[in-house]
Amino acid sequence: MHNVWTAERDHAVPLLAVEDEHLASRSPARLLITAPTQPGVETLAMRVHETGPRARFPFVHTCASDLPVEPEVLREYCTTVLAAATGGSVLITGVEEMPPVVQEVLSELLAGLEFVRSPSADVRLISGTTVSLLDRVAAGTFSERLFYRLNTIHLMAADNPPGVALVSELDAVHPSDGSTAMCAR
Repeated sequence: MHNVWTAERDHAVPLLAVEDEHLASRSPARLLITAPTQPGVETLAMRVHETGPRARFPFVHTCASDLPVEPEVLREYCTTVLAAATGGSVLITGVEEMPPVVQEVLSELLAGLEFVRSPSADVRLISGTTVSLLDRVAAGTFSERLFYRLNTIHLMAADNPPGVALVSELDAVHPSDGSTAMCAR
């Protein structure tokens, strides 16, 4: 575990960056996973879910590219995903692909969930990326507000050799573990 220092509005801000899956799995906090490949993100997320206190509840996977752009439809979609994952975890992969309007609405939804006590709010959000979101924030292509909402704990995968995935493409497309995949691949 180490602190990664970044600048936010001229203030130094430490981000909790970990390489310890066990630590990440025990926390109820939102988790951002950065890995070299999408299957790597998915594998880490599943391991964190399976070794944590939410393991007996659903694991629901959705892709950021599948999120509706229309705000009201996005809210309905998110409500459906949260209901499907009650007590468990939701993984949103490819968060760097979200259009700005989706980033804004999702950030508002996450802010609203912080004060809700309904069962659908009892879901751990795991988001995943294969790029540095901090670099995207600095470039102005990713919402700083959403970045800090997603990045309570940041689990960074060890680099894989080029061309080596953590799971086979077949497993990534057709999970055999009973999890719910909501990605259109």
